[in-house]
Amino acid sequence: MRMKKIFTLVCFALATISANAQYNLFDAADCDAAGWLWFDTEAKIAKYVGNATDKQDANGFDWENYTVNPNGKYIQLAYANISPDYPESFANEGIPGTDAAGYVEGEEQYVEGQAKTGAIVLAGASAMMSTNGGCLILNLPSCSTISLFMSSESKYMARIYMITPGYNLTVDDSEAGSNPWTGHSKLIYNGINFVPSKMLNGGSAGQFELTNIESMNNGNNTGISFQSENPVYLAFQNCNKSYIYIHGIKVTTPTPAGIQQIAAEANGAVQVYSLDGRKLQGTVRGLNIIRQNGVTRKVIK
Repeated sequence: MRMKKIFTLVCFALATISANAQYNLFDAADCDAAGWLWFDTEAKIAKYVGNATDKQDANGFDWENYTVNPNGKYIQLAYANISPDYPESFANEGIPGTDAAGYVEGEEQYVEGQAKTGAIVLAGASAMMSTNGGCLILNLPSCSTISLFMSSESKYMARIYMITPGYNLTVDDSEAGSNPWTGHSKLIYNGINFVPSKMLNGGSAGQFELTNIESMNNGNNTGISFQSENPVYLAFQNCNKSYIYIHGIKVTTPTPAGIQQIAAEANGAVQVYSLDGRKLQGTVRGLNIIRQNGVTRKVIK
């Protein structure tokens, strides 16, 4: 009876921990102590950043394929939809951003030592408030929280989309106000700086840490969240003429990244993992994560 009670308490504790746990999506060795991934080395950019799905035809670009690649890297970049050049978004470990007030090196007001070096650079839109700028796309196996650290010479103007692989990320084709969401790409947030505006109003120039992206909503599609135990896809689009420099990103998930990668394993075989996502040769004393035929369960030995 006593052993049964202890076992019940252990199971309850594990369930509570699992429900509230958050794990960094990126490898700890690539992040700072607070869990931020900074784009300050070529190795980190090569490891995590790639291009979104696109296809070229005889006339240029086929926007029906301008979307996330679900088999690609966690961070994907998309060009600006501005003919005829279609300016590229890119990442570079040596590019400097702005200082805290939005000034760049060479300007009289620029403050030395404030700017961060290394960034994803989102191509500008054709004009202020235009919805054709470059995009940051997050290909997430699951999601608890999302934060970005960025800088810009101009006020921030951007929008956030929830998208479906295979569908154009810039078109909101869902039924207005529908909940649950019924379409393939869904406008979640118009404007960044927590300003509940109709159209893309942002904050002042300079450095900005944007948090709680997973649940941001300013009246569009209330109740829809990026928090999920399943794959979700987010597009963050620049809607101003100036570059947006994304220097760092922090994503937490409800499941360790190592366990999320189990889905890529062939079905049928039994796969055993530790709680922190390490693959094991067999079950060990204590808690084991077992996956077979697409089903994951916890087993205490």
